[in-house]
Amino acid sequence: MYGLTGCIACLARFACIDTVLRKKFDDIWYYLPVGLTVSFCRVPDAARARQERLQIFPLWKGYSMHIALVYVGGAEALAMSLGERWVNLTRAHQDYERHVEGRETVPIRDIISLVNAGLFTRSFYRRMTEFVQRNDRLRDYLIPPDTRFLAPLRPGKIVAIGRNYRAHVAEFDNQMPTEPIFFAKAPSACIGPEEPIVVQEWHGRVDHEGELGVVIGKSARHVSMEHARDYIAGFTVVNDVTARDIQKKDIGAGNPWFRSKSIDTFCPLGPVVAMADALPWPVAVDIEVRVNGQVRQKSNTEKFIFSIPELIAAVSRFMTLDPGDLVATGTPAGVSPIHAGDIVEVTIPEIGTLKNPVVSGD
Repeated sequence: MYGLTGCIACLARFACIDTVLRKKFDDIWYYLPVGLTVSFCRVPDAARARQERLQIFPLWKGYSMHIALVYVGGAEALAMSLGERWVNLTRAHQDYERHVEGRETVPIRDIISLVNAGLFTRSFYRRMTEFVQRNDRLRDYLIPPDTRFLAPLRPGKIVAIGRNYRAHVAEFDNQMPTEPIFFAKAPSACIGPEEPIVVQEWHGRVDHEGELGVVIGKSARHVSMEHARDYIAGFTVVNDVTARDIQKKDIGAGNPWFRSKSIDTFCPLGPVVAMADALPWPVAVDIEVRVNGQVRQKSNTEKFIFSIPELIAAVSRFMTLDPGDLVATGTPAGVSPIHAGDIVEVTIPEIGTLKNPVVSGD
């Protein structure tokens, strides 16, 4: 180990004059093996170069790989989880590009842009977690604990799946589907955590429907089940709020139930998007819905009738899914009415809890 450490130290000293690297040595640690203690020479002022020792740890490991959209410093920004703390990812990425890569970039302020840039990945998360934790940088990027979290993304389209849990099919006395049933929700219905679900008298009965949401990572058309995972950027929590009386009326008349699903505020989502690697594959996660603390829905996605690969294959056969599109995978049994004054919480432990109050719009 001494020989390897010594070699790295020598390379570090040489880097002070190496015109190929063309970087402050302050940033050289990004390219050193994880887990080594190395001695290095700092620049930019080579005349005042000094020996320091830096312990390199795999600080990104064990973190949840969650990305959120927040309102901080008078603007929207991306935030990245570091355990219980949150870091301003928009600022950190811009500083990384400036100080490590030596280029100026436009700030990335939304998850879809991050996905389109090919940065919604484990390797990017690792680079950013290491960057903000070295040389006392962390305090520069931490966001205040009272920061407001927004809906993590505004999907281009929302494709929702109906009747994907056997117990849910039974509670409405419906026929078991032989292929996935999907419908659309309007993106304008999206709200974020802590934002109110607004109900009005003319809506009639309004139900909660907690679901796992799949965020698409790249353009998907005629995708096979075997390759479905390659098209997933991440996962979020969705509450497919439904105006049940309106839905039943439309179904009875032979009409689509788009309007009962698309009323403003009827698609809470968040609080974060967990990167695809944050969940097991095949996806088997618990989901629970509570109203005023009382459990109303409780199941696991392993009880899906149609798996996530089957859903992506089925939907992409009929339409192209674009980066940032959302597929809501269906709700388990236990849907029930919500009313003004209620607090609705949907929890998937690997992602978090989506919490929304219900208020009257009358």
